[in-house]
Amino acid sequence: FAASAAGIYAPDHRRPQAGRRAIAPTVKEDLVANKLKSTPHAFLPLAYSACGLATTAAWTTVVITTIRSNQPKGAMMPSFQHGLFARTSVLSAVPLIVSCYATLAYAAADSWERLSSPDCRRLNSALVFAGVGSALWVRFAPILTQIPGSNPPVSHQAYSGVTSAALIGTYGSAAAFSAAVWARSLPEEVRCRPLLWPGRVADGVAKSLVSLAPASTDDPINVKYSLLATSFLLFTALGFGSFPLAVVPSWTGRRCSRAFPAWTLLAAASSYNLKEARESGKLFADSTYRTLSNGLAGFGAVYLLAKVGAVFFDPSFPVHYGIVKTVPGAQLAAAILIGLTLRPDKVG
Repeated sequence: FAASAAGIYAPDHRRPQAGRRAIAPTVKEDLVANKLKSTPHAFLPLAYSACGLATTAAWTTVVITTIRSNQPKGAMMPSFQHGLFARTSVLSAVPLIVSCYATLAYAAADSWERLSSPDCRRLNSALVFAGVGSALWVRFAPILTQIPGSNPPVSHQAYSGVTSAALIGTYGSAAAFSAAVWARSLPEEVRCRPLLWPGRVADGVAKSLVSLAPASTDDPINVKYSLLATSFLLFTALGFGSFPLAVVPSWTGRRCSRAFPAWTLLAAASSYNLKEARESGKLFADSTYRTLSNGLAGFGAVYLLAKVGAVFFDPSFPVHYGIVKTVPGAQLAAAILIGLTLRPDKVG
């Protein structure tokens, strides 16, 4: 009996290392999984909501203070409708901004695993670029909105003092917050090596670009979001190009044409996320994708409403749409492509 007891309780010296080698990887994987599934701090969803509200307010301020009469002094709007529909055109970004921040706030209330998904990282990256780009636009607005041939040089906008600091601070803070969450959501081995981050961003962008084509051309919804992602990327590039094509996405002349690409880039990221969701079967299974889809549809509805208003209800059209009317083909193509945002996601 004593011998049997000794045999039961005596440690097996023949396999201690092997046992540890078998268990260690499993333990490590469990620790990593638990870390990813941990719930972010409660302030994170609130911070996303605050950033969304602040960004929306900043963009609205830019639009209202830039597209108006006497900006610069003596430059009058040809009609009330002219300014109204120009402002409405670029305020179409508001539903998009709200939907992106709402999606990230929902993910932040869930888990770090959710925030670490490619979709959330892509949205955070787009918001970083949008915030930094918007802050730079505010800083260099006198150059970016300068009226050609004016002597001495005159611009449509030149922020200074408290207003400039508030706008740059708002955009910069929102960008910094999204950047911090993006960095925290990286795998630990990458997070600890910041020099690898630019390469990771470049790899992600390259992968997205070569994956723009739909996985199935027989799926109209997949094709829809593929076309939208490609179109919004093209509109972003046009906004940084030369006039008159730079005015195509915004219809605001030199006032906001250089600022609007920040939001067409965000629309491209949203469209790409929806394309990926359709291909993976998550489009209707996850309510957050409905939020993104509704935001994109809101963008398209407000944008096209502004165009219809400008063409049919603005008495100054087309006489006072000098740059816009020089590229009618591109304007029509843009309206048709953005009209895809209004196509329902359910077939049949």
